[in-house]
Amino acid sequence: MKKISIIFLLVLLVSFGCSTQKNTWLSRGYHNLTARYNVLFNGQQSFDRGQDKMRESVTNDYTKVLPVFAFSENSGGQVSSSDMNRAIRKAYKLIEKHSITVKPSRSARGATEEYRAFYNQREFNRWVDDAYMLMGKSHIYSREWYEAIGAFNMVLQLFPEKSVRFEAMLWIARAYIEMGDLQNARLSLERYSSGVENEKQFFPAASATYAWFWLMQDDYENAVEYCRLAAENATDRWQKIRWFFILGQVAEKLDRSELAYDAYQKVVAMNPDYEMVIYARVKNALLSGGPDNSAKSREILKKYAREYKNLDYRDQIFFSIAETHFWEGDTLNALVNLQLAAGYGDRNRILAGNIYQRMADIYFQSGDYVAADAYYDSTLTALPQNYPGVSEIQQFRRKLTPLAESLRTISHEDSVQRIAALSEEERAQFIDNLLASMQEQEEQEQFGGQMDDAFFYRNFANRGNKSTDETGKWYFYNQTMISLGQMEFEKRWGRRELEDNWRRKNKKAQIQQQDLGANDGMMPADPFSQEPPGPVAETEMREEAGKPDRQALISGLPLTPEEMEISQLKVQKALFNAGHLLAQNFEKHSEAIDRFEELISQYPQTGFREQALMGIYLSCAEIPDRPCLSHYGQVIQDDFPDSRFAAFVEDPDYFEKKEAQEQVLDTLYAEAFRDFKEGFWNRTLDNTSTILKSGYEDIMPQAMLLNAAAYSQTGNRNAFRNGLLALTDAYPRSSQADVARHWLEMLKQGHDPEKDLLNTSVAERSELWEAGDASQSEDETGKYVFQPEEVHYLLIALQPDADVNQILFYLANFNFDRYTVGGLQLESGTVEAAYNTLQTGPFNNSRVGLDYFFALLNNPSVFAVTNPGRPLLLLISEDNYGKLKSASDLEEYRQFFLEKYLPGSDPSAIIITESEIPEEPYVRE
Repeated sequence: MKKISIIFLLVLLVSFGCSTQKNTWLSRGYHNLTARYNVLFNGQQSFDRGQDKMRESVTNDYTKVLPVFAFSENSGGQVSSSDMNRAIRKAYKLIEKHSITVKPSRSARGATEEYRAFYNQREFNRWVDDAYMLMGKSHIYSREWYEAIGAFNMVLQLFPEKSVRFEAMLWIARAYIEMGDLQNARLSLERYSSGVENEKQFFPAASATYAWFWLMQDDYENAVEYCRLAAENATDRWQKIRWFFILGQVAEKLDRSELAYDAYQKVVAMNPDYEMVIYARVKNALLSGGPDNSAKSREILKKYAREYKNLDYRDQIFFSIAETHFWEGDTLNALVNLQLAAGYGDRNRILAGNIYQRMADIYFQSGDYVAADAYYDSTLTALPQNYPGVSEIQQFRRKLTPLAESLRTISHEDSVQRIAALSEEERAQFIDNLLASMQEQEEQEQFGGQMDDAFFYRNFANRGNKSTDETGKWYFYNQTMISLGQMEFEKRWGRRELEDNWRRKNKKAQIQQQDLGANDGMMPADPFSQEPPGPVAETEMREEAGKPDRQALISGLPLTPEEMEISQLKVQKALFNAGHLLAQNFEKHSEAIDRFEELISQYPQTGFREQALMGIYLSCAEIPDRPCLSHYGQVIQDDFPDSRFAAFVEDPDYFEKKEAQEQVLDTLYAEAFRDFKEGFWNRTLDNTSTILKSGYEDIMPQAMLLNAAAYSQTGNRNAFRNGLLALTDAYPRSSQADVARHWLEMLKQGHDPEKDLLNTSVAERSELWEAGDASQSEDETGKYVFQPEEVHYLLIALQPDADVNQILFYLANFNFDRYTVGGLQLESGTVEAAYNTLQTGPFNNSRVGLDYFFALLNNPSVFAVTNPGRPLLLLISEDNYGKLKSASDLEEYRQFFLEKYLPGSDPSAIIITESEIPEEPYVRE
């Protein structure tokens, strides 16, 4: 009993002595010991596990400079939430349970300087600063930047005299860099460099942080030395390997080949994972020869391609071989090797996207726009949406796709016309051959699977007679042919060891399978087998039923004169559209001239002749080609002497003068309406009569309605009625004609519409013009900003099933007919899956854009297609256009547009309804 009482007393003394509310040698010793070897140790173990997991999950994109740290969002590493959360909890527990902030009972008065420093410190547990650092680092690896900065700031506040504060400054800078706040990152780094005492202690960490700071700004000149210092002084193996690889990449950017080569060699020497090894070796293969000795680089790379261990990296190897051919200007062999790289590129989608983009660029530069469009599509499919440069590719492809569609139309219609022109016997033979070819192709696909690269066979089939393709060499001496054959073999059979019965997956079951007469397990199917592949599944039978037959193929041919005329009209439209897009979107004026001349040559009586001639004339002026300009200028004046194009040829300032005149007429209309509201009827009549005589179509319906309204106020009812009738006859589908018909009906019923004229849509329509002249915007607090003097575009939103390509064609005609020298471009796109969009512009400001808006609104024949999709017309500035991400954004902007650009207008005014669209499509004035 006495022994138990003594033990109880000792436990009680220790308990009271170890309270965080007491600051004695015993309490400090107890809490320091427990904090370090219990709480902090376990927390650090969790952090280390989470850090290792994140490093292992990092996905390296070797097409660009690697992120310096595993926690970077660009690294693609996965956060180990459970480990990092446990580390954070342990850090909190240490601070909560073991922090000692009370002062010692012994006063500092009269004590030594050393004791006074001890007495004045804020925290008496030596491991609390480590707990805050552990907490901050764990938040960093969890990508919780603000929480991390908060933890590191506690270190700065509580431990202003300890060296750990400098490490905290570096981590704060890293957090700001990841947030994109480079200004605060710079301040933190400057604070570190101006105060650090023992620089060697934090040298690797500081060098890596500075390197990342400059790399995030693509400032390789400032980054390279910090990369070298970080790599050479790193003590962590993972970081050392990574930082040497980054040093090599940065040195390459700066054309410092020796430094890059040495860095990659050190990466290989440290024996990291094989992926980084092979990428480093490929880099050094390119550096070893370089553009001056591309053959040397190519031989090394071909050696790597033949090695079995590099099978998974052949996409990068062949991509690099293609680069050596680019150095030599050998685009053909470069393209062949890019196709090989694409064939192996199903593992690394980012690399595949870069390969597709390079191929698309080649096809575009060579003028194969259909293939280029397909490969840009593959590029966008492979690359992530947030990958650098994707938005530029999307924008470029929006311009390219309409051109590719036009060229596909030309090719298709030319083909069916040639087949239709054959005799019935020849046509039957052709279709039989076509069906047989389709059957053979299907069997080949079942035999070996279709190549990933849709254009591989087509493009390679015609390369055998080219000198750059190693012609004349026996097959097994021709490395390109061997590589292609090997890739095709592996596509069909997979990777097989060199052995007997290599086609069989299960050789032990060979005899048994043969006895059973079943499929022998060959992969994918034995082309040499004499046995049928087995019973046909029901799904295959259903697929067989959906295959095209003779009747389906014949039905697509233009065999009647009417069908042939439709087909020829499609070709004419596509040729004109192709020429227009080549000139306007890509400034390829020589090719545009070829397309326009092809149109005129094949179809001398085409309805597009005048526009095509003008297209040639403008392209000749851009090249410039003086003889061409003179010749076609004379042709335009001879064939169309009264046209606006002839006037432009006669006076190159014609359109500028016409625009200036139209601006005067716009001002005159505004004055006429003000006079009308103020009761000056005769002045209104004078001004509107001037507009009517000018023939200015864009405001003609408005002027006719206002003119008639002014006559009504002077008591001239006959002139009022005649003006309304003239309006309904000349512009029957305009909204002004609807008002006129309403007033005529009132007159017919004996009512007096004159009294209500000031409250009708005449006023609303004039306000639309006044909105276009606004020069100052009011302060905006919403999502969209009214910027009338900024560059604008016209946006047409269509339903998903609308005939976008046909509307695009008519819109190109509309632009060409009225805005020949305006430099308007056309693009197509989407807003989520809710709308297809067409965009044209740019317009210098909202007033010019509204001129176009009303001109298009009064020409609904542009939308005379089978399925117009209820076109919604909007004018939008560049800044606001960038904010349209979803269907709800578009609806929100629609309200903004009505409020700011068309105040007082009905929401239906910006939608082209089916009743407004005439049967005849837009062709020309």
